[in-house]
Amino acid sequence: MKRIYILLIAVFSLGMGGCNYVDVDPVGKVIPDEVSEYRALLTTAYSTYPQYRRYLMVRSDEVFPDLYGLSYDNYIDLATLNDENPDPLTETYPWTAMYNMIFYANTVIEGVMEARADVTTDSREQLLAEAYCLRAFVHFDLINLYAKWYDPATAATDKAVPLSLKIDIGQSFIPTTVEKVYEQVLADLQEAEKYMQVEQQTGAYLYRFSKKALKAFQARVYLYHQDWKQAQETAESLLAACPLEDLTTTEAQPWTYTSKEAILALETVSSTVMKEDMYVLDNISGKFNQIKEGDKYVDARLGNYLVDKYGTWYCNKGGNKNEKVTFRSAELWLIAAEAAAHREGQLPAAKEYLLTLLQKRLAESYYNERKAEIETMNQEQLLADIMEERARELVCEGHRWFDLRRTTRPEVIKNYMDADWNSLTVTIRQDDPKYIIPYPKEAIQNNPELNN
Repeated sequence: MKRIYILLIAVFSLGMGGCNYVDVDPVGKVIPDEVSEYRALLTTAYSTYPQYRRYLMVRSDEVFPDLYGLSYDNYIDLATLNDENPDPLTETYPWTAMYNMIFYANTVIEGVMEARADVTTDSREQLLAEAYCLRAFVHFDLINLYAKWYDPATAATDKAVPLSLKIDIGQSFIPTTVEKVYEQVLADLQEAEKYMQVEQQTGAYLYRFSKKALKAFQARVYLYHQDWKQAQETAESLLAACPLEDLTTTEAQPWTYTSKEAILALETVSSTVMKEDMYVLDNISGKFNQIKEGDKYVDARLGNYLVDKYGTWYCNKGGNKNEKVTFRSAELWLIAAEAAAHREGQLPAAKEYLLTLLQKRLAESYYNERKAEIETMNQEQLLADIMEERARELVCEGHRWFDLRRTTRPEVIKNYMDADWNSLTVTIRQDDPKYIIPYPKEAIQNNPELNN
């Protein structure tokens, strides 16, 4: 008979003074004791991953709410970075849901190796590896939402978020440092490597971590951590298994889990709202070459990634069930290019990786033009060009805000009209503190330690 495990975590009174440190919904839970039950628990964790990256598209310089869109009131305060006093209808960045997921992952980590093997299609080791990956993935997202970007000079003291590494109602959830979180993320991924069994998930299981997805995640972490050598080598180890859709000959959608580019498809990063109620800002649409050869754009991503509706560009990603993406091939080619460009003697390799991607995205005439430009670039020029390419290739997939943060944190100016047709401007200054999203007010109320 299974034991009942009551999780009193919405009132998760941890530490001194009975303060509520991490909110997790209070439910009666059954402690799993079989592999299939742990799989069900982990599936629940995957399924509850908050689909928040669309909010970052609005916060960044990618899209802006259409004044007459049905979701205008839900997004305008995100677009104007009104973190202090947003409208009650405003969508919120995730916190509780993230720690819920970590709780599930910790439950698997602590108990799965003692589980009875009741199925032959799954293993304790695979579940343990996926749980480590999931815990690392959520902690990584949390610091990129709520902490300072990685700065080697200050990361050891920069305040981050609480680490949740065990199930213990007596622990205190005190924010640690950016460096400590990165160390834990990388340590979890190293543990996952020891146990991961599946080379690559397929079809309906692409939301689960695999050896390939783990490596892709490591490459992203190393990139954000500015470990250029590790980022390049990790990405390079995957490139042979990272085919690219040829958009010059097909109308493929590389951001779908049915694409040959798919590596991990955990997140629905865009949505129908993004397609219908948000227009693409000129800063982004203007990065694309809008010249046509015949009836096709020389940059084949136009008309595919973005569509022109009556003279205004809209995102064409999101809204369909198969449009899920977390890691895909193009990102790995871009990681390899960026990391190599930072390293002495690796500029030719960086150019090769970038051009490999562009050959699958641009008409031959435009590709040859871009190739000639890229081959003459110095390091500074190439790095800037790679970031422009990330803005184009990964548009409306939730990368842009993180890319702005981790690189130059530039000034961003958004001009828009309010309901009374007043012309308004919102400005994100160079190195603006708003490049760090504040902890949610509810989280601070539940955990006063966040203020320390």
